[in-house]
Amino acid sequence: MLIIALPHKTQDTEVATLSATLSAAPSARLTSQQSSQQLSPPPSPSARYPYWLSENGQSVSKSGVALQTELAHLRANNSGEVVAVLSWQSVSWHKVQLPKKASSQVNALLHGLLEDQLLDEISATHLILPSNIDSLIQNETEVIVGACSKAWLRSVLLPLQAAGLTIQRIVCELTPTPSTPPSLYFLGDASDQSLSAVLCSSSAVQMLPIKSPQWSAFKELGDPGLKILAEPQWAKDTAEMVGREPTLFTTSQRMMQAVQSNWDAATGEWAQSSSLRMARRLQKAYSDFIHAPHWSWSRRTLILSLVVNLIGLNAWAWIEHASLKQRELSLSQLVKESFPTIGLIVDPSLQMQREMKKLRHARGQSAEGDLESMLSVAASNLPPNYRLQSLDYSPNELRLNAVSVDLISPTNKLLLEKRGYTVRGEFSLLGGQSVPVLILTYTDGVKN
Repeated sequence: MLIIALPHKTQDTEVATLSATLSAAPSARLTSQQSSQQLSPPPSPSARYPYWLSENGQSVSKSGVALQTELAHLRANNSGEVVAVLSWQSVSWHKVQLPKKASSQVNALLHGLLEDQLLDEISATHLILPSNIDSLIQNETEVIVGACSKAWLRSVLLPLQAAGLTIQRIVCELTPTPSTPPSLYFLGDASDQSLSAVLCSSSAVQMLPIKSPQWSAFKELGDPGLKILAEPQWAKDTAEMVGREPTLFTTSQRMMQAVQSNWDAATGEWAQSSSLRMARRLQKAYSDFIHAPHWSWSRRTLILSLVVNLIGLNAWAWIEHASLKQRELSLSQLVKESFPTIGLIVDPSLQMQREMKKLRHARGQSAEGDLESMLSVAASNLPPNYRLQSLDYSPNELRLNAVSVDLISPTNKLLLEKRGYTVRGEFSLLGGQSVPVLILTYTDGVKN
């Protein structure tokens, strides 16, 4: 898997604007529009992209910064999907309530509901929907929707596509946490001291002012389950600001968290075919089962079951082989005792049958392949009082002219095969006419 972070650029006055907003209205709730960003122009051909490589979809094996052409070379040498990551500054989040019967008209309804909330025209905005939006609508639950600029997204993806990279999935760096406690991230570039505090709550991703006294406007910070995550270079500053040690959470871990989320921004003009999406889901499910920690017990159980079954099958095969070998030895011993003239025992059953046939002939009795026996077999399987017109006999084969093979039922054919006879039909010229011929052949061996 190749993960590529898409470029962005924030306003220089962003933090000052946020602080002023909170100072003017301490109880006001910070919205996504108040934290809007000035996005960068299209990256030049010499632009460098941060990237991460993952062999199992759970951990990063390599990371760095590379040109588009270098990323294409990395993709050629590594399997898995290509995932583009939208920075948290590039996406705004909005809460809407959709009617229960809106599943077939989601986009149209969202355009109407979000038109007044977005800073840009709705037609110029790319919407990011949760993967379970249909169930949320049916349960009449509020839906969180992400939004970013279509023009910007096209501009940052175009250089990658021009370099031969096919983006298979688009995810968001940070997303709302509707089903888990809120998280507070401290992240940024240590080289220019650009520390950012980002709160992921149940309905939004918000940047907070660095001055902690102004955090009283955010009730999520009082949640007892609040998780505080900081990049290693900001661990000390974070501990001083919040008064407790944060959990270290690197950029690589944040990217892996993003690709494992259920949000997928590759919709609309970036959507892929249903077959590709299904293949991607199956690939992700397989990768999760093989590598994800929460599947460890299932993996162990599966491996244990396979080992037990393999041992059991081998033991069963060994027992069956020993039993078969014992039966063959018993039959060979019986043949040797019954017919001492037989030297080497190769096929005890067939050799015994041939010796029995010789004994019958010596005593003037009819054997299975003789004419008398074969006529008796034919008579017992043909309709009562059926009159034969003519027949031909050769050792172990009886040909009944003008007799159709259909006169012998499938059940009787199976019974005859078990006794060592085969039944087939053909057509032959007899008296200038084509007539059916029933051929009964004794195969000189009993079939079990």
